Amino acid sequence: MNRLTEILDRNRHPLEPIPTELQPQLKEIPGIRAVVFDIYGTLLVSGSGDVGTAMEMSKGDCLEAAWEACGVTSKMPADDMVGQFYSVIKGDHKTATKRGTSYPEIVVEEIWQKVFASAIRKKQVTVPDDFDPAVFALEFESRVNPVWPMPGLAEVIGALRERGLTLGIISNAQFFTPKIVEYFLGGTLEENGFQPENCFFSYQHRLAKPGKALYSAAAQSLAGAGIDVCHILYVGNDMLNDVQPASQVGMKTALFAGDQRSLRLRKDDARMLPIQPDVTLTRLSDILACLPR
Repeated sequence: MNRLTEILDRNRHPLEPIPTELQPQLKEIPGIRAVVFDIYGTLLVSGSGDVGTAMEMSKGDCLEAAWEACGVTSKMPADDMVGQFYSVIKGDHKTATKRGTSYPEIVVEEIWQKVFASAIRKKQVTVPDDFDPAVFALEFESRVNPVWPMPGLAEVIGALRERGLTLGIISNAQFFTPKIVEYFLGGTLEENGFQPENCFFSYQHRLAKPGKALYSAAAQSLAGAGIDVCHILYVGNDMLNDVQPASQVGMKTALFAGDQRSLRLRKDDARMLPIQPDVTLTRLSDILACLPR
């Protein structure tokens, strides 16, 4: 058993989606040859609604539990380290923005490395010789944002694969995100039909949604396989991060409105354009009624 699986086994937290007030708006979308998914709030029920944010358990409590799991001794109050964590993220975003990146993404283990390096220099914390900031990042994230497979996840992915559809992912994510999906699917992404060239995770490119760059890259990759952008359906739970940029590059879109925690309609966001999804899903299985058999 590897360390990641051990952490997920220990911190697993079953979650059920909370129904939303939206009703499904379904119709068959002809010509779809590829389905590309968001992860948090779409494939996975997310306790916080997205990667990197908190839920019922305070961030300080989660941090203290992660310290204990990783053998960290601290003289620093947990809330102070949490504040330092977000301060370093803000600094990284500011630097990237100055270089011209509109929606920059962090690499979370690098952030924790900086936070701990500073705290160690100041003699505020001590860590064991085998301390790994990536392991610590997962210990913290698995507590602050527990996740669980959306009902029907494995069955829907299997049905899409059986229909011969090409599968992909575009998601704001960290290194552990694809591993978590694999953990719940019981096999690698590739074994479940997600080819690596069609999977775009923000941390790998240091670019985040709602920027269009990951969507354009996915469209280009799928075009190389002979799939035009108008034959791609993108499924996500956020009107700004998912539906708008996917629509702007020419993809068909499905708003996943299956969990109140993560549904983001963004009605009052000035960045929103007058764009509507092609279909609205309230269960993952709804997608099957919208695609050719």
